[in-house]
Amino acid sequence: MAYTPPELDWERLVLIAGGHTAFQLLWAGVELGLYDTLSARPGQTLDELAQALGLARQPARILLVGLTALGVVKLENGRYRNADVTEARMVGSKPGCVAPILGWQAHIVYPGMMDFVASLKANRNVGLARFEGTEPTLYERLTHDKTLEKIFQDSMSGLSRQANQFLPKAMDFSGYHHVVDAGGGDGTNAMAIARAYPGLKATVFDSPSVCAHARQNIAAAGMADRVDTWEGNFFDTPFPPDTDCVVYCHILTIWSMEKNRALLKRTFDALPTGGAVVIFNMMADDDDRGPLSTALGSPYFLAIATGEGMLHPWKDYEAALRDAGFRQTVRLDQGLPLDHGILVGIK
Repeated sequence: MAYTPPELDWERLVLIAGGHTAFQLLWAGVELGLYDTLSARPGQTLDELAQALGLARQPARILLVGLTALGVVKLENGRYRNADVTEARMVGSKPGCVAPILGWQAHIVYPGMMDFVASLKANRNVGLARFEGTEPTLYERLTHDKTLEKIFQDSMSGLSRQANQFLPKAMDFSGYHHVVDAGGGDGTNAMAIARAYPGLKATVFDSPSVCAHARQNIAAAGMADRVDTWEGNFFDTPFPPDTDCVVYCHILTIWSMEKNRALLKRTFDALPTGGAVVIFNMMADDDDRGPLSTALGSPYFLAIATGEGMLHPWKDYEAALRDAGFRQTVRLDQGLPLDHGILVGIK
């Protein structure tokens, strides 16, 4: 079902205008351990929480008033507890915790988005200048700052854990014998597919340094007999022999659709008749109205990451697949989290 934007009233406009402060309140709760503290012992008073967080009473009050007004925490009879969603999504010990993703927002997205207007005018990632290095993308520049690189990797791992676990369940890989995870990172996703489908082989197709890390993880998991690596750049390196299914997880959002079209044509040419490409990431609605998650996520790609990507809508991918030569496309969007979708192109 397509997203319907809410009507703009004064309260919502105030929230949008103060969004920077709203985020900092939410992030402070993570940094100070507030949500974990309230999960372990709900029903604490302002004074108890101030002491537990190591804050003076006045700053603690400002934090808690803000989070209460936002609905992140609940205040009842002078005692605080996490809202239900906060308990499920912001507590570190809970499997659905998304708090690490906020680290990426706080340390990478926040600084770079200061240059959003300039990026709109220049049609390039002006915000990248805030990060050390001369390379043209954020992903390359992060190698100069190991702290930021870890924050980014932890965040992306958190996002992947939330979503990628659903891929082997939502997509039927049983008809394929060699699945290539292009841009497969540390091998987690390829191993999950291989575990779910014992009859296939999986390959991580990524840069040499990433493949080296993936091989360590694959060996540690005892899966080197069924999961391997293929070093290179999938824009110009040939795909592994006998590939009959290529998976792009959270990859095609990085680039413009023009660049994606070129990549999908290369993918089509590498596949046999009946082979498939699987696109898995957050999907924007076809009517350009949302959902909110993709609408708020796309500016990052323009202003910081690459200067060209976005969270593209289904229809743009489908058009690119048709133009590449795929005879059939299938949408899978049931039971997937965080506005994710799977689009399958069949040759």
